[in-house]
Amino acid sequence: MNICYLVRKNLLEDLRNQPTASHNFVLLVTGALESDLPSLKAYLRESIRILKTDGILLVQGWPGSLPTLGVFLEQYLTFKYWFVVESAMIETTGLPSVHGAVLLFTKGTGRFNIMRPRLPHQTCQACGRTLKDWGGKAHLMHPGGYAISDVLKDLPPANNSTQLSEPLFNLFMEMVNYQPAGGDSSGTLLAAAPPDNITGLVAPEEGLPWRLKKITESPGQYSFPFMAPKVPAAPVHLRTPDLTSTQQFNVIHQGDVLEILRQYPDESIDLAFADPPYNLDKDYNSYEDGQAEKQYIAWCNSWLAEYVRILKPTGSLFVLNLPRWGMHHADFLNQYLHWQNWIAWDALSEPRGKIMPAHYALLFYTKHQTQFTFNYADVSPIDARHYCLRASCIRQRKQAKEDEKQPLTDIWWDIHRIKHRRDRDYHPCQLPETLLERIIRLASNPGDVVLDAFGGAGSAPVTAVRLGRRYVAIDIDPKYVAIMRHKVQQLLESGKLQRPSIKQPERAVSKKALQLELRQLAIRLNRLPTPEEIAQDTPYSIETYMNTFSSWSKALKAAKLEL
Repeated sequence: MNICYLVRKNLLEDLRNQPTASHNFVLLVTGALESDLPSLKAYLRESIRILKTDGILLVQGWPGSLPTLGVFLEQYLTFKYWFVVESAMIETTGLPSVHGAVLLFTKGTGRFNIMRPRLPHQTCQACGRTLKDWGGKAHLMHPGGYAISDVLKDLPPANNSTQLSEPLFNLFMEMVNYQPAGGDSSGTLLAAAPPDNITGLVAPEEGLPWRLKKITESPGQYSFPFMAPKVPAAPVHLRTPDLTSTQQFNVIHQGDVLEILRQYPDESIDLAFADPPYNLDKDYNSYEDGQAEKQYIAWCNSWLAEYVRILKPTGSLFVLNLPRWGMHHADFLNQYLHWQNWIAWDALSEPRGKIMPAHYALLFYTKHQTQFTFNYADVSPIDARHYCLRASCIRQRKQAKEDEKQPLTDIWWDIHRIKHRRDRDYHPCQLPETLLERIIRLASNPGDVVLDAFGGAGSAPVTAVRLGRRYVAIDIDPKYVAIMRHKVQQLLESGKLQRPSIKQPERAVSKKALQLELRQLAIRLNRLPTPEEIAQDTPYSIETYMNTFSSWSKALKAAKLEL
């Protein structure tokens, strides 16, 4: 791999001297560049020009500024990842920030090539088991380490906000030093060496101080240069509510989000939360989650403007979405509210692709820059990250008085998505109540009003009731409204929620046993077996495998590790 390094002086001219479509990747360290938007856009335009088709653009920066750059780049490139990179802690008016960031875009809409870097498995300081709870699937643990996700937390601590540390730089270089996909129709894995004609450009070199052997700081470090002066999202006037006082609070509305929000007066909500549909063709009952991109962004801006209008002067807004849409939300909200944090919810989901998708963007904005409800002591500190989250380990170490703590920052790794059907209602994207509890404790007080305009299964109103807050929830789907109202009523009457038990289907043979059988067969064959070979060489029929696994690839997962 051939890398060209450019320094900050005369950088734009040096970029312009690069031939068009000459590089497989470009890495731009914006934390070490001028902080004005026109200059950064000029660097980005030249970076796009010199990229080959299907090339990769990596853009490092501060999460307060990157959304505007990301929205600009989406006009020309295809967004793939917002990598959350743990950085040295910075004190802010919001949560302490350890969130550095690197965006990954590709040129063109076709397939792009990257390697799959792995990091060593981490172990719990208390019980000695892996920090990740494999839940009976330790036989699927790769001996070479875990595949990285788009939340990078296990690299040595370093400043990755205004520069890139050497371990982080090396990880991205490993990622872009790709090799062609191996394999043939029989499942045989084909070895392939990384090509020696990969060319890349990295700039400025001042953003890699370990190369220059000196400390350099960004001209605009830790600044928020792209945030325009705050103006009202709508004319400021106390709108006469269409709802009576008894209809405004402690209520769950069924209907269109905009129609209902417009019935609320200005500055009437203490804490506004939103987890809108993600425009991913999810299977909702009454909402078509697959709008055209521009239409989706315009629709989001319309209800965000209403959120801004009805938020109290001391109020806070939290918006949860995928990182791609989070960039657009932040770019819009920066005009009207004060940015506090881009919180990265590290909610590891089903593995897919070369990079594990784990990052959900949780944007934190306030009406006033400093005077807002902020109960940090109610949510921090939390258990140290070198402990695992297994219930048995938590119980044993706390009994043994082993209970180290660490401050809550803007990377939330300790709250899992809902994993088990027994904890889930009939909704495709139900949020854990622990997530809402942290937000509500942090940004509201007892008696305050909590709004969730996309109520879904009701995690927000239920948690608000538990914590002594008033609530407003909205959903267009009458089935979800019925679920929310039933849960709130049950909580008010009995003080707890009761879910029907779900009996797991009985299987003649476990998934683990089938996967281990395929592993042994792969060892004997020295390659991955085909479905046709199963009946001949294992005691189980192909129907047994197909009825147990959702895909043949998942059935072969343990065998792939062996090979």
